[in-house]
Amino acid sequence: MIQHPNALLVHQCLQAANVGDRQTLRALWADDIVWRVKGAGPWHGDIKGPDEIFEYLGSLGEVGHVGFNTAVEDVMVSNTRASVLCQARAQMGDRILDASYLLIASIAAGRVQEIVSVPIDPERLAEFWT
Repeated sequence: MIQHPNALLVHQCLQAANVGDRQTLRALWADDIVWRVKGAGPWHGDIKGPDEIFEYLGSLGEVGHVGFNTAVEDVMVSNTRASVLCQARAQMGDRILDASYLLIASIAAGRVQEIVSVPIDPERLAEFWT
């Protein structure tokens, strides 16, 4: 199987995010990266720049006692984008989140320029956060 460079890039990003490796993420992200969060959760809208995104990801990691974990289910790539179907798992008190979402990354010059996060089941996500 041939690995597309953009598939490898998004896998590296997700692995680095899961372990909190900011140095790797800074190297893989554009300096002016924007993360657009869709859905009805405490975080939605545009998050601009690596520092604000690190704050956002840190907030996700602090959810409950087991944190927030993302597993890749499928990756679709082109020369300018990578779409990743992910499974999110988190626990907050007695509430458990087990939901799919789509990450769409725009890529230029080997770095992620923009990420759009779209929940597949927005009702399940909203229920978890309320």
